[in-house]
Amino acid sequence: MAWVLSEKPTYSIELQEKLLNGDTLFLQKSIHHISNLQFRDTPNLVIIDAINNDFELINFTKNTLTFRFILQQKTPPEFIAIINDEYERKKQLFDIGITDYISFPFISKEINYRIKHILQSEKNIRNTYKNNDHFTEKRYIELNRHSIDSQLIMIEKCIAHLNDAISEDVKLETLCRILGTNRNKLNQVFKAHLGMTVFEWLRKQRMHKAAELLETSSLNIVQIAEKVGYMDSNNFSTAFKRIYHNCPSQFRKQFKSSMQD
Repeated sequence: MAWVLSEKPTYSIELQEKLLNGDTLFLQKSIHHISNLQFRDTPNLVIIDAINNDFELINFTKNTLTFRFILQQKTPPEFIAIINDEYERKKQLFDIGITDYISFPFISKEINYRIKHILQSEKNIRNTYKNNDHFTEKRYIELNRHSIDSQLIMIEKCIAHLNDAISEDVKLETLCRILGTNRNKLNQVFKAHLGMTVFEWLRKQRMHKAAELLETSSLNIVQIAEKVGYMDSNNFSTAFKRIYHNCPSQFRKQFKSSMQD
């Protein structure tokens, strides 16, 4: 069984069709609701859609699922990514522990070679874990259960609160009080798992939301700035340009032009 973490259900269907003579079932799961995933059955493979999701979300998802499998006393499966020809962060994927990638549009020959090879390697790894007396999952769990679990819970609670308050003036002191922690610990946990501080993460989320509104709504720049927590549209434009290398009005103009081509 393989989980396909994507908002595009067609991916799991296409993979099922492309894998010849295989008994692997591809189940589509939402990458945005990983906290709701059931762990009754451990997948042999997790396939993450890297085309339509931010690298930070991919990194967080991979770390979260790995720790949760360990906490469930299960050997973590292999993780691979779906990419396309334009994808530019292959090296970073390998750096965070993604084993391999498959290209979209899917090619049957590639799917059969890569996935079958990974599943066979994964089977050998599980057998190694099972027979290794010097480093067992149980020992790892006992050493890391409390710290890992509490860190993941803290990140999930923090992200949920920030998503709800994306248009508000968020204060780190207030956030720490809600989460029952201090600013140093909160930023350390975010750095360790997401590679950035809390407000670096929030700033990126606000800009992604702003880009979405620029593409899909008729709101003006001032209104969009307020929607993502900026009362000063000039500060908003500066922050937006830092991420997208264009001011909001140019970004919208280019998007509309690309839709007409």
